[in-house]
Amino acid sequence: MNTRHLVSGDYMSFFHKRITMKKPFIASLLVMAFTLAAARMLHLPGVSNAAVYASSADTAQHSQASSAAESLTIGKAFELALANNPVLKAREADKSAAREGVNSARSRFLPQLNIREAYVRSDNPVQVFSDKLAQQNFKATDFEINRLNYPTLHTNVKTQFVLTQPLFNRGREFADYKTATFYEKMSAAAENQARQKVLLEVQRTYLAWLLAIDAHKVLVKTVGTAGANVKLTDSRFRAGTVLKSDTLQSQVHLASLQREELAAKNRVAIECSNLNVAMGIAPERQWQPVFTGFTAAGGEQKDLAYWNQTALERRPERTYLAMNREAARMGVKKNRMNFLPAINFNSIYEYDSEGVHGASGDNVTVMVTAVFNIFNGLGDFAELKKAKAEELKALAMEKDVEQNIRNEVHKAWLNRATAQEQVAVTEKAVSQAEEGLRIVQQRYKSGLTIITELLNSETALSRARLEHLQALYDYQMARAELKWAAGILHETERIL
Repeated sequence: MNTRHLVSGDYMSFFHKRITMKKPFIASLLVMAFTLAAARMLHLPGVSNAAVYASSADTAQHSQASSAAESLTIGKAFELALANNPVLKAREADKSAAREGVNSARSRFLPQLNIREAYVRSDNPVQVFSDKLAQQNFKATDFEINRLNYPTLHTNVKTQFVLTQPLFNRGREFADYKTATFYEKMSAAAENQARQKVLLEVQRTYLAWLLAIDAHKVLVKTVGTAGANVKLTDSRFRAGTVLKSDTLQSQVHLASLQREELAAKNRVAIECSNLNVAMGIAPERQWQPVFTGFTAAGGEQKDLAYWNQTALERRPERTYLAMNREAARMGVKKNRMNFLPAINFNSIYEYDSEGVHGASGDNVTVMVTAVFNIFNGLGDFAELKKAKAEELKALAMEKDVEQNIRNEVHKAWLNRATAQEQVAVTEKAVSQAEEGLRIVQQRYKSGLTIITELLNSETALSRARLEHLQALYDYQMARAELKWAAGILHETERIL
């Protein structure tokens, strides 16, 4: 079959009519694909570079889609995370529970008033005797021996109002209240720690998203440069100054860069999804990024001692473990006071009756009770030893965390300094790679070098640009990690 006839107007018209009768949209796509395939078979001029412009078209479509999306700054990302992140919602619930725990412990200092109701119908001699006395209905005939020993069934409806006021219940109320306040502060510190971790994750994913977008732009630009070099080698091949292998090498190099560009484009979508998850919203949500010019100028010039001191004062872990230590210490006091007596005040108002129309009587009882702990199977001593061991554990944990905080600050401080130096190094490398590619391109046009050197120069420039981008974003992340290590990464502080 004559391949040129495949792209004739008559055949294309016939093909279009047959398909568009049923599926107009699919037909259009099939016609475009068929035309491109036929053009490649015929080696039409300019078609070999079609893939060069495909990435540019994709970028344009991405830009149009992004323009319709809502803008997202790092500040807005922080606000969304604080409002929607499920981890923070869980910590807020823990904080509310701890607050109510304090209220519950405080209530034990207040008097307790209860009502007791009892319906008793019995012929037990002792029960009947006491019920009649309580109903103030005991008669002289009730002293008869037979009536005392064999009473008839008797009914008593008893109502009691019981008032209890703890006076000193072995210090249990005080110890429980203090422990509850420590737990409330621990919960607040845990919430602050979770907030800073969430903000750091938002910072990391936001930077990764911007880095992915910039890296994609670099690769699009590199693909464009490679496409121009394909045209250059093709024109030199037609002029007979280079071999066909130069054209093939440049085309293979272009295809490799296009593959990298597609992977970079996919990375943009993935990093945006990761950012959405960090903010606690739907992963498929689209945003328009707001870029800020990143430089390594300025930055934190404070010494390591400042950052260590700030971390020891501001890190929520320190507050958490300090309160944990105090709670353990209060546990020791509580178990020591368990050997003391328990003293409580009680008041009871009682109303007894035979029923609605029966005899009735009431009485009041006021008493102060004291319970002494004489011997409890040595369990109290065991609990005291256990509490002391818990206190030692809390002290050791506090020291361990302090060492870890210092280590984290030290590493973050070193990473920030290194990242700042890497920015300067990679920036210089980009300038050198750009100048090197310019020289090699001129040499290749003049026939003074081979295609391999040109392709290597392109690769070197692309790598230098990507490494410089990575260095810039690493520096921003290092700054954020240093602030996080010092415990001052808050939503009001803009790292970008």
